[in-house]
Amino acid sequence: MKKKDSNKPQHKQKSTSVEKKKSPLWIVILVIIVAGASGVIWQMNRADKSTKNTTTSSVSSNTPAKADQNLLVGRWTRTDSEGAYVIEIKSAGAEGKLEANYFNPNPINVGHAEWQQKNGKLIVIVELRDVNYPGSTYTLNFFPSENRMTGNYYQAVQGQNFEVEFVRTK
Repeated sequence: MKKKDSNKPQHKQKSTSVEKKKSPLWIVILVIIVAGASGVIWQMNRADKSTKNTTTSSVSSNTPAKADQNLLVGRWTRTDSEGAYVIEIKSAGAEGKLEANYFNPNPINVGHAEWQQKNGKLIVIVELRDVNYPGSTYTLNFFPSENRMTGNYYQAVQGQNFEVEFVRTK
């Protein structure tokens, strides 16, 4: 029996030496796997960042630039009125306030006038407050490259809406 006991420690020594030889191989394989996974992750992040940059640049190029409200200043004549209906914008404040006059062909009191920025476009709102104009309102989209404003005129007395267009005359 002593021989059997002496064989067991020898057998353990062999398996220990074999295990020692396998350990560096497993470490090498593990390092290769980690390095490969890191490379794949790095490539995925790099591709994701380039996609985000492309998306960001295309979105920003499609985003309209803000229009300059000072381009609203001037005399605007309604195209269907043979010069009778005129909006005269004297100033356009930074906070959206407009100093405006309205003529048909005589002066009509402007109760409120403002400009708003929506999706990079300027919108002009002119509310009239006078006899026969109790809250009649122009809501116009400004097209600077065409020097025109188009939109809606709400005629309060009749309760009707009309499509209108103004062009710059001064």
